[in-house]
Amino acid sequence: MTVKEAGCLALQSGEEVTAQQILCCYNVNIDSVCTVDGARVTEYVRDRKIADPPDPIDLIRDMDDLLALLLACMRRGTGGEYQLETPAAIRESSSLVKDETVLRLGGNAGIAADVLSKLGAAVVIPNVASLSRKQADLLAGDAIRIPVYRDGDVLLSKPCDAVRDEKDSIHHVFDFKKGEEVALPGRTIRAPCDNRLIATYDPRNIDIYVDPAFEDFSDAHIREMDGVLVAGLHLLQGRYQDGSTYLDRMRRITAQLHGWRSSNPDLLMHFESGDFLDGRIQDYVIASISGIVDSIGMNEQEFLGDDADVSGKDIIEKSVETIDELGVSRLCIHARDFIVSTFDPAYIDPASEIDALTADAAASAIRAERGYVDKDILPDAVFGMVPNDAGVRECSMVQGYFDGKKIGDGVHLTLGGYSVCIVPSLWCEHPITTVGLGDTMTAAVFLRELELTHRNRG
Repeated sequence: MTVKEAGCLALQSGEEVTAQQILCCYNVNIDSVCTVDGARVTEYVRDRKIADPPDPIDLIRDMDDLLALLLACMRRGTGGEYQLETPAAIRESSSLVKDETVLRLGGNAGIAADVLSKLGAAVVIPNVASLSRKQADLLAGDAIRIPVYRDGDVLLSKPCDAVRDEKDSIHHVFDFKKGEEVALPGRTIRAPCDNRLIATYDPRNIDIYVDPAFEDFSDAHIREMDGVLVAGLHLLQGRYQDGSTYLDRMRRITAQLHGWRSSNPDLLMHFESGDFLDGRIQDYVIASISGIVDSIGMNEQEFLGDDADVSGKDIIEKSVETIDELGVSRLCIHARDFIVSTFDPAYIDPASEIDALTADAAASAIRAERGYVDKDILPDAVFGMVPNDAGVRECSMVQGYFDGKKIGDGVHLTLGGYSVCIVPSLWCEHPITTVGLGDTMTAAVFLRELELTHRNRG
C-alpha cells in the first residue's frame, strides 16, 4: 500500500481538515501495567532496610533498588523511568501489586502513533524496533502502517501482516494512586497524587534501533510527509557494550533528521524530551536537536526538576529564557494542572494555539478517565468535564501578572518577544491510568497544529 492509498483511510467528521501523514520515531514497546498495593509493599519491606536511592541512579539491580525508587516516587508524587540491569532484577515485583498486569501499547512514539491514528491522521508510520505478534496486536489504530520489504520494493503493511520478531520489548509500569499508603518503621508514606514508575529492560529501543525498512521508506517518501514526531532519545546510554556511546547514536539520528528536513523543508518536526537519567546526555541531545526541529516538549518534572515549585509564572519565565537559548520556534511544557506553550509569533497565531492546547487537554482527560482516546467519542466524552480548579487559578494569576488576554479557557500574553499561551487541563476525579497522558497531549496538539497551520498556509 502506498502513502496515497493509506491516506484514503482517514476519517473525516465535523469541520473539514486536511488529513495528515506522520512519521513517529523512535521507541515503540509493550507496557506491562500494574497497580501498586500499599499494604503488600508494607508487608514486603517489613524485614528489609530500604535506603533513599542514590542520585543519580544508573540501573535497577535488584528489588531493593526498585523499592527505594518506588517509595521515593510515591513520597514526592513524581514519576520516573529507570533501566533494569536484567529482567530478573525485579522477579518478585508481583508481590507489590494488585491483581494481574495488563498489557498496553507503550513507548512515547508508540502511544503517540496510536493517538494520532485514532484522532484522524491519514497514515501514521512508527519505527518499531521489535515487531512481535503481541506488539502488532497492540498497534490497532486503523491508520498505522509498517514499512516492509516486498518483491524488491519497500511498501506499507498493516502491523498484523508485518510481524518479524519473536521477542517482546516489555516495560514494567508500576502505577500508584493518590492516597496509597506504605507503613515504614517510624513513618508512613502517602502518595499525594497519581503517578507511575517505569522499569525498563529493552536493549533494542535503548540502542535507538532504526528498522531498515522504516529508514528506506521514510527516505524515499519524506516529501509526501506532513510531520515527524521524535521521541525515545531519553533511553540513550553513556556507553554501550560494543564500545560506542550516545554521541555515535546521536550523529546517526541527527544526520537522518537533517536529511529529512533538507528534502522537505515544510515538515513540521517536534521532539518530545522524556525522562533522561543523565543530565549530561539530556543537555547534549536537546542542544543537538534544537537546530533541526520546530518544537520541543516535556513535562514539568523534566523541565524544572523533581523538587521545583510548579507555577505558571515560573514556567513561563523560564520557558522564555530557554526558548531564546535553544533557538527553536516553540517550547511546550505540559504540567499536571495546565499546559504552557511559548512560541515565535510567526509559528502560529495565539487563537489557533489555544485551540490546539484545548484539544490536547481534552484528549488527555479522556485517556485518564477511560484508558483510551478516540475521535468518535471525544465530543460526548468531554461533555460535562470542566477545567481543573488549580489550572484555572494559575491561568488567572498569569493573566493578572503579565496583563494577558483571555481566549476561551486559556490566556495569551507576550513576553520577551515571544507569544505565550496557557490552558488549564480538564478535571478527572477518578483516573484509571496516568500512563501515556503526556504522549497523548503531545500527539493531540501536534495533529491539531498540523491541521491549523496547513489550513492557514492554504
